[in-house]
Amino acid sequence: MNKNIAFSILLALLFVPIGMQAQKKSKKVKAQEVPQLMNYPSAEWGEYRMHGGNVVFQGGLVVPEEAKGEKFPKEIIDMMNGRFTVIMRDYIVGKEKTSVIEFKNDGTFSMNVYVPYPMFVLVYPLGTAYACPGDTVSVIIDTTKQTKEEGVILDGTGLGGEVTRLYQQVDQKYCKFVRPEKVYDSESDSLLMWRDKQVARLDDMVRQMNAGLPELEGCSPMASDILRTYIVSQYVEYICDTYASAEFKLIQKENRMPSEAFWQKFFSFVAPREKYLTDNPLLMIAADEFFFNRIEFHLFSPITAGGVLDYIPFDYDPKIAEAIAKEKHVFRREVRMNSMKKLQEKLNVSPTDFTAQVCQLRNIFSTLEWHGNRYDQAADDVAAAMSVITHPELIRRGILTFRDYVKENEIQVVDDKLMTKGDSIFQRIIEPYKGNVLYVDFWEMSCGPCRAKMLSMRDEVEANKDKPVKYLYITDDTPEQCKPFLEPNNIQGEHIHITRSEWGYLQEKFQFSGIPFVVLYDKQGKQRKDITVEQLLAE
Repeated sequence: MNKNIAFSILLALLFVPIGMQAQKKSKKVKAQEVPQLMNYPSAEWGEYRMHGGNVVFQGGLVVPEEAKGEKFPKEIIDMMNGRFTVIMRDYIVGKEKTSVIEFKNDGTFSMNVYVPYPMFVLVYPLGTAYACPGDTVSVIIDTTKQTKEEGVILDGTGLGGEVTRLYQQVDQKYCKFVRPEKVYDSESDSLLMWRDKQVARLDDMVRQMNAGLPELEGCSPMASDILRTYIVSQYVEYICDTYASAEFKLIQKENRMPSEAFWQKFFSFVAPREKYLTDNPLLMIAADEFFFNRIEFHLFSPITAGGVLDYIPFDYDPKIAEAIAKEKHVFRREVRMNSMKKLQEKLNVSPTDFTAQVCQLRNIFSTLEWHGNRYDQAADDVAAAMSVITHPELIRRGILTFRDYVKENEIQVVDDKLMTKGDSIFQRIIEPYKGNVLYVDFWEMSCGPCRAKMLSMRDEVEANKDKPVKYLYITDDTPEQCKPFLEPNNIQGEHIHITRSEWGYLQEKFQFSGIPFVVLYDKQGKQRKDITVEQLLAE
């Protein structure tokens, strides 16, 4: 393969992001009653594929005609590997897994990705695909095209392939929302007026779906169910996002949350539409991580409100029993039940609302690792959440996740296990700093929270400059990109610039997709959790 062809392929990999057009305003229709989705769902629950299993991701590069049949130079394959990943988010229990796509010398790849149930997955940075166990997702990168829209083709077999082919059209036409220029003040009439407009748009969307969306004409009933559920979930997510912005502004301005009365009034639109907006098991296979995140922390915020609580003793102890009798203890099970009761009383949602049950599971499993090997307390937390779970599939997911938590904590690390490529890259990075406590921060210039965190760390870095600790800031941005921020703000520490390929392998090693992402290592080179730099130094 000549150098000109190879160079053109590399340039083609850096596709221009797909442009997003603002969604046109839908016509206002005054509704006498709240519309409901018709012919929905199209099948009984048992007919949907809710089981987990492997999905085959395969595909490769389409090269110019003159390059066909030639092997790619090793340096090009090395540069491509690590640039593309498949990110699976198990949003029912708030877990994710990142897998690197490894290209062969002929520019093709094939890999298995496990999904616990059918779901949307991110093929980064190419787009979104729908993954059903047993199906195949096809990823074609056509290097002869000029744009990402033309050059990336996501397809597949079975239900997954059908939804993947239709997803881009549906998402672009119906789910691209424009954030209001003004972030409305909480508890203001303007925010409620904005809410009313969005709910009217949602109702209008439901009417359009009942009349039949042209994009879904001729597709299977199950694919239609998944995509219609996805559309309405995006409307709810958008409304919650704007509420969150208003909430953040109020906290900044007055150091307080919106009143309970306003929260109740703002989300009063949910109950009349509950059967498809929240109390809908199809959300499990058609919504995404961001939908459940926004619901958990905003619409169903009583679930995450916390409060004074305690653990039920694992074994009976007369002294503990006597202390409990004298004092007022609110146990975790009571907190879970009270939160569901509050949602029922304040928002008029069902006491067994499906999404509320998902949020209960997410809230528990997001903090489970804090317990470490204190299995009695972890079991008490899980039992508390399970006391309000009624849906059989969610009960199963909860039990399996707790089992995995116990197994992961009991597995003994084998010293002679095979080293991955991510391990090799990371060992090379930290080799010069052996014998020190290591604070390792993965960041990028495009990430506002990353820059804010680095600014907030300046005092600590300065205070510990003569101690055996090194602050490693790792990014796949170039020194030239970072210099305008690092130098004027006097960001000290060790600044390490890596390639996009190396970044992908480190994502796979540490299993992160969001940044900033921080890991800590002690002086012996062992990764540590739930500990501070100062505690590691004291050791």
